[in-house]
Amino acid sequence: MHRAGAWLFLLLLVGVAMPAPVPLHAQGRTPSGPVGASMALLATLQDAGILPPEGSPEANRVIQMVIQFQALFMKSTDPGLRQFVDEAFRAAFAARAQDISAEFRKGGWTSQVVEAVCDHYANISAPERAELSRSFARVNMRPAHFESLCDLYTKARAVFSQQGRNIHRIFAEHRRTMPGGKRFDRKERRDGDEGLHTHQGEDGPYQGRPAVIEEARWSGAGPFLLRPAGYLPVHHDAG
Repeated sequence: MHRAGAWLFLLLLVGVAMPAPVPLHAQGRTPSGPVGASMALLATLQDAGILPPEGSPEANRVIQMVIQFQALFMKSTDPGLRQFVDEAFRAAFAARAQDISAEFRKGGWTSQVVEAVCDHYANISAPERAELSRSFARVNMRPAHFESLCDLYTKARAVFSQQGRNIHRIFAEHRRTMPGGKRFDRKERRDGDEGLHTHQGEDGPYQGRPAVIEEARWSGAGPFLLRPAGYLPVHHDAG
């Protein structure tokens, strides 16, 4: 958490003012799950040492991509986008696709979800990419932005593999420390392959870590009021 502290601060800072393509909540508040998921993904990429310098325009663009594509895939009603995500989940998760989809649309990114949508994008045809590009354009986003996000994930996975580490375990470790992290649990798949994903069986809201991080301190930086839950203003594109 300490190594990624400045990145997480940037995530929250940029999220306050940054427009995103789709509404995340009817009352305009972002649940802690998607906020924590974005933070965990950034922390994972940071661990791999592949992110641009903190505070640079490139760093801000990475934060925007993480937030915006999560929101887009979670909540967009665009038929082309929904079909793309559904097909990615069926290809990656087979019989578990519907459950994974429900978890993602509630809790946001997992490393498996990022991997699924990126792998599926790499395998679709040129006409399918053109159709998806039109769906992206309706919310002022570009395929190149998504490709950049996928490239970062692929590089991170390769770095961890060379180190004998598993990107899914690393993401899960970060996810548990972030807002909404208590719902992120480790489960065994029936085939014996361990999967890490959101636990949806808990009763009642998470009581351990508050949904809003009221204050965080870094050495020499003083107190910052950070409000990750519900402060990512997002709108539908008028077109």
